Amino acid sequence: MTIYTKTITAALALMLGAAPLVGTVSAETSDGTVTFANEAGALSIESADDIEFGTIDLASVADFTPTATNQSTANVVLSQTAANPSGTYGITVQQTGPWVSGGEQVTAANLPIQYDGTSITAAQDFVTTGTSAPTTRGLSNKAFSHDGKDFTLDLTGNSNLTNALNKSLTSEVTWTLTTGA
Repeated sequence: MTIYTKTITAALALMLGAAPLVGTVSAETSDGTVTFANEAGALSIESADDIEFGTIDLASVADFTPTATNQSTANVVLSQTAANPSGTYGITVQQTGPWVSGGEQVTAANLPIQYDGTSITAAQDFVTTGTSAPTTRGLSNKAFSHDGKDFTLDLTGNSNLTNALNKSLTSEVTWTLTTGA
């Protein structure tokens, strides 16, 4: 059962030459929560850090699946209002919109963000359903690299990205918090 959804915006600028390839994801606060059975406390997504791809020269890049530059430092922050709740949860991440700049420039399928090498145009597990709730009340971090997985941008396809060059683009990414099975 899906209890909580948070939608964030991914931003990207694709340019040739010495110009940057920059991607960011930022979160806005919402008030949805997962409530565990027989517990007064609840779990919610407090915030999600930006996903940053840094600056990449597309004219000479050798790696067309650049890893987020803040992969090892960025977090999804969970907020829990009770200690030792009994229950489990999961978190999925999904790219839910095309890349736009005053109108659609590139579909998400043609320029997908990936997690662990798999496109997130379909929901992918960030935290596997069935994970035990944190044992302490307060805030806890789930690092982007918490399970040795990376966020990358897939530039390997044969799509025409001409409409995306020299523009600031945004795409929606949705984090979903669910109760365990």
